Amino acid sequence: MSDVYHLDFETYSEANLKEVGAFKYAEHPSTKILIMAISSGRRGDATAVWSKRYDGSGDDPSQFPAVQWLKEAIETGAQIYAHNAQFEHAICKELLQDTFGIESPAIDQWRCTQAMCRLAAIPSSLAAAGEFLDIDTPKSKEGMRLIQKFSVPKKGVQFHPYEDPEDFALFVDYCRQDVLAERAIHHKLEKHYPLKDWALRSFQADLRMNDRGFPVNLTALRHANTLMEEFLTKMVPIFRSQVAVEGRFLTLPITKQRKAPKDVDTTDGFNPTQGELFKIWLSFEGYTGENLTADTVGDWLTNPRTLTEKGQTALHTFSLIASAAVKKIPAMLNMACEDGYVRGALTVFGAERTHRWTGKGVQPQNFARPRIGYTALAYDMIWGGASLEDIESICGNFFDVLVSVIRHFIQPHEGDFLQADYSSIEARVAPWLVGEQATLDLFEKGEPLYEIMAQKIFGGKLDDITADQRFIGKQAVLGCNYQMGAPKFRSTCEKYGFSPSQEMVEEFKSRMKQAGTLTITGNRIDETYDDLAQRAVTAWREANPVVVNAWGKLGTAAKKAINNPGIIRSFGKLKFLCRKSGSHNALFIKLPSGHNLVYPRVHIGEWEGRSSEIKFWGVIPNTGGKWGLCSTYGGKLLENCTQGTAGDIMRHGMECAEAAGYEASMLVHDETLSPKTSPEQTHEKLCELLCSMAPWMEGLPLAAEGATIPFYKK
Repeated sequence: MSDVYHLDFETYSEANLKEVGAFKYAEHPSTKILIMAISSGRRGDATAVWSKRYDGSGDDPSQFPAVQWLKEAIETGAQIYAHNAQFEHAICKELLQDTFGIESPAIDQWRCTQAMCRLAAIPSSLAAAGEFLDIDTPKSKEGMRLIQKFSVPKKGVQFHPYEDPEDFALFVDYCRQDVLAERAIHHKLEKHYPLKDWALRSFQADLRMNDRGFPVNLTALRHANTLMEEFLTKMVPIFRSQVAVEGRFLTLPITKQRKAPKDVDTTDGFNPTQGELFKIWLSFEGYTGENLTADTVGDWLTNPRTLTEKGQTALHTFSLIASAAVKKIPAMLNMACEDGYVRGALTVFGAERTHRWTGKGVQPQNFARPRIGYTALAYDMIWGGASLEDIESICGNFFDVLVSVIRHFIQPHEGDFLQADYSSIEARVAPWLVGEQATLDLFEKGEPLYEIMAQKIFGGKLDDITADQRFIGKQAVLGCNYQMGAPKFRSTCEKYGFSPSQEMVEEFKSRMKQAGTLTITGNRIDETYDDLAQRAVTAWREANPVVVNAWGKLGTAAKKAINNPGIIRSFGKLKFLCRKSGSHNALFIKLPSGHNLVYPRVHIGEWEGRSSEIKFWGVIPNTGGKWGLCSTYGGKLLENCTQGTAGDIMRHGMECAEAAGYEASMLVHDETLSPKTSPEQTHEKLCELLCSMAPWMEGLPLAAEGATIPFYKK
């Protein structure tokens, strides 16, 4: 590792790093480098530290070994590692010249130990990774106190190093310890999880994409933020009146530990930070501990069984107040740099199991689906400065409007976006991985899969399939590959706001009666919905026997690999291998691209009363990111492998597009957004480039759809 350096900064700024992100933080006029620590492989991993003095002595930074080593690393094109290199890159880009008089490293010099942790599917913070890997130089636990003291202003005033030299000396040592911990993590992970080949190309493509950012309409965002505050001021008293029962206020369920919107009054029992329900609410709405299973407010709103009319109204109001849209507008404003570009909103390898991209800050991956039509009109009204009353009189409830137009604020400052989205990518990849050729043939021929599946569910002629029936067929095609049952199928449909019409119910019941498979005798739509969900799942499984059979075989292959470390087990296009990783075994699933999915600390054990379950160390679902023992099964393994492969396809397509001059501003699941930078560029060509076939994709019927658009839209 003679050409490897490890780097870490400690900084001061009036900007809030968590709110604004690395790039906006780095460009803030108050931001300055306090300490820099660097380790040099050329010097046997020796470490040097520079810290700026504030006592007026005027030391020349160029005389410090740490600065000389960094200059040497940059000029020789050496590899420079950091833990969360996006931050170090942003700091170097904005501050290195002014602080040290040297140029910033080239993007292709950067490496990241945090990205390596994500590849290894282990906790990625420096402290948690050090603990997981049992390294000899763990991150100092004193750090948070020192960061709060020296890096964050107190009542707008900086606490200078000379005001407490002893503590600042500890801070300098803390920075040195960070470099040692980072270097130890690198050494631990280098063998099995190196940043090279596809992983290095993905990391650097991500850094380039985050560096260029995506443009937003600041004028429209600022007016939307003003309208949002006005709307919240109006809605909170309405909500409070709806949940009042005999002078008492009810505490509603909170999803994902949402906090109260800023400036919302939390007195008199309205406390959105509390995650429990009052017993009065449970009894009022007929809930017990057994049937209170809704995961989100959205589930409650679309499930006619669960709420009274008053409860529906109250929760709809609450869902507006607690809507993610509340956070999206200020998040975009907070992260937008001076030039109107949001940078640092994407995380490479962010999805723990699949290594797909995830979002942070703005979180473009979880923008809600539009609730209204005519979104362009509504957006133009917001952009044009229309009043809350005018917008609601023409377009409806303001938050429904805001949710519907949230994507449009991502808008080129001039020209258009080129948008491209893989078509039914997971529905293609899953059967391809396990050899369900009949489904692949339908895709290859361009057959209407959703209508064909709807026909299998409902019967009748293909030409007579209705839009609602097609929706059911589409959800079956897209969702049932992963061992989904009827309850999950129904909840998935409900999350899209779908409820079967009375006409659909009657037609479905009639056909089921003719077939002798109807299991209900009542006329309630709700009961028939359960039967419809079961019929959809059954019809899909009958049409895809190879995938259904694969669930058990995938689980068996994984278990055999776990029970026989070092021996490769194969099924379909996947290879399973269990081997030592640190002090524990890890299960590796090699995808067709050569990319490995990882299940650390894997073993076979009992899970929720079931024996012989696959258990591993990961993020426990619905715990806010808490790590612990998790369980998996055949259908879930197929989902992981499918999504991981879809991510590999996107990486390859993105590389091909970038080589042809199409520079992605943003990736959202299977979709890419690229500014149109020349008349020759077209969305058709972008789609063609995304579908460029690598040798390992042989036999996969790949397709993409696109558009040229004035702003981002669904």
